[in-house]
Amino acid sequence: MVMTLWSDFLSNDKRIIHKWKHYFPIYERHFKDFVYKPLTFIEIGCGRGGSLQMWKRYFGPHARIVGLDISPLAKAYEEDQIEVRIGDQSDEKFLQSVIEEFGAPDIVLDDGSHMMSHVNSTFRFLYPRTAKNGVYMV
Repeated sequence: MVMTLWSDFLSNDKRIIHKWKHYFPIYERHFKDFVYKPLTFIEIGCGRGGSLQMWKRYFGPHARIVGLDISPLAKAYEEDQIEVRIGDQSDEKFLQSVIEEFGAPDIVLDDGSHMMSHVNSTFRFLYPRTAKNGVYMV
């Protein structure tokens, strides 16, 4: 049986995952081709860390999950396959350091500040640096 993100969300007993239910089919539609392949997945906004764990389970053992958050508390969400970097999503120097460390992301999911000025500046910087056949989702 193939794991779906929705079933994973419903059965989750790890860190809290905060996502709207209508996101799950959208995620699966756009992310399914990356499952069980080597990839770098960047999620902006770590919340309580549960979605980072969900992405790790969904994408499988070859995925590198990178969380970006402004709160230093998010560093505690690191574990095997999950790395967290602390900084402001609209800071180009911070974003450049992430690209230098991890390379071009295959997927960027911006679920960070939700402030349009931040979303726009992050998109302007990261989108051109996303892998050619990658996905950038806000």
